[in-house]
Amino acid sequence: MDDTDRRIMHATQAGLPLTPEPYQSLAEQLGLSKEDIMQRMAAMQSSGIIRRIGAVPNHYKLGYRFNGMTVWDVPDDKIDELGQQVGQLSFVSHCYHRPRHLPDWPYNLFAMVHGKTQAEADRQIMQIAEVLGEYCRGRDVLYSTKILKKTGFRSGDRLVAVQERAINNQQSQPTRTVSRKSIRLQNYDYSQNGAYFITLCTHNRICLFGEIQNGIMQPNAYGHLVLEEWQKSAAIREEIELDEFVLMPNHIHAIIFIQNSCSGERLFADQLLADQSSTKPNQHLKPKSLGALVAGFKSSVTTQINTQRNSPGQAIWQRNYYDRVLRDEGELLRAREYIANNPMQLGFGRGKSRIP
Repeated sequence: MDDTDRRIMHATQAGLPLTPEPYQSLAEQLGLSKEDIMQRMAAMQSSGIIRRIGAVPNHYKLGYRFNGMTVWDVPDDKIDELGQQVGQLSFVSHCYHRPRHLPDWPYNLFAMVHGKTQAEADRQIMQIAEVLGEYCRGRDVLYSTKILKKTGFRSGDRLVAVQERAINNQQSQPTRTVSRKSIRLQNYDYSQNGAYFITLCTHNRICLFGEIQNGIMQPNAYGHLVLEEWQKSAAIREEIELDEFVLMPNHIHAIIFIQNSCSGERLFADQLLADQSSTKPNQHLKPKSLGALVAGFKSSVTTQINTQRNSPGQAIWQRNYYDRVLRDEGELLRAREYIANNPMQLGFGRGKSRIP
């Protein structure tokens, strides 16, 4: 990136101008040509500096007050066929296959609907029921009550300031987990706002989540479980915003933002989890911190995998994990590039996954 690219990014990180010709308005604002701006943004998108350019609708402001996630219990052997039919309905914005959590949660098909009135939403739900027909064994709907933040990286307000003496030489490369007495920064508050790069490895580095084929990660059932649980992290933790992520056969890399803007504690952060990352067995996890996120995620994945394979108490993850505080935009971009290219790295063992 040069200075002009940086100016364009700063001017657009909160969104393009809401005008009939947004790029022309941006050009006038920056003293550049519209063509130059469009070419530069396309180049930044191709290189990964800009992840995507798209509309982020505010359904409430558009008049859609009844935004409901409908959940359905359908036969597992029919879900792909039924999911495609539901997803093709014009009023369904999202359609997912999600795991059941028996006995309390029997639903495996999710579909998002939007209505300006309760009656409109009800009609849409009935249409989904008609599509599913005799295969619908149960259903429910969960209406949203507030809009969560939908913002990308803001280069000017999330750079983390840390003392240079706290950054040791072992943190210079975000590519490997190091075994030592402590790999957390001493006296650093891991609940403070900022960007963090983390790496979590499986116990004994067993290839548990899938395999690499032609430079592409192919997740197995356990791998898909990990992906689903990671996406849930931001949904159940309002202080977390997910960024780049990659699943590998025996580890994951991820970038997250912590943005604590309100008080309050989450119950899972107050529990002393068996696989918590701290090297001190009785150390309390600080609520809304990086350690609390990792401990909760690891615990959930461990429980579900061991339940599926009937192996209670078996370790899934290494006890510790690697983290790096991303101090500026350059470190963020390098970490994103590393994650995006990870499946292509020639040095990675390409063994098949092991599912007991």
